Amino acid sequence: MRRSLALPVALFALAGALAGCESRQPSTHAAPAAPPPDFAGEYIHNAKHLHITRRDDGYWLHIESTGSCEFEGPAILIGEQLQVSLQDWKAGALLTVRHAVQGGVDVLSEQEDDRFSLTYFCHDGETLSGSYRRQATAKNR
Repeated sequence: MRRSLALPVALFALAGALAGCESRQPSTHAAPAAPPPDFAGEYIHNAKHLHITRRDDGYWLHIESTGSCEFEGPAILIGEQLQVSLQDWKAGALLTVRHAVQGGVDVLSEQEDDRFSLTYFCHDGETLSGSYRRQATAKNR
C-alpha cells in the first residue's frame, strides 16, 4: 500500500519541481521612456526676457532687454538641454539652456573659452547668461 501512494506523490513532486524550472522569457515590454523636457515658456533674469517657443524641428529662443541685449535663433534638444549654435559669430560656440530649480532655466556657454560669446549680443557689459525664472502666465499658474 505504501508503494502505491509513493509513486503518485513522487510524480506530483516531480511535476511541481519541473513547473518551477520553466524558463521565463524576459519581458518584451520596455519601460516607458520619460517625455523630453519641455522648455517652452517665458522667463526673466534681471531686465532680460527669454521667450522659448516649441517648433516642429525644435525650439526658437528670443532674448531681449530694453536697449542692452537682443538675440534670437533656433535651438535643438540634445539630451535634456537646448543648444543654439553661435556658428555665425564664432566657429563651434554654443549657447546652452538647462533646466534649473523651481522651473527656471540657466543660460550659459559650455566652453570656458566661449564665456564672452554671450556678451557679443549685448551692450554695456551685459550678457545673455544667467539664471532665468519662469514667468507666471495663465497657462502655468
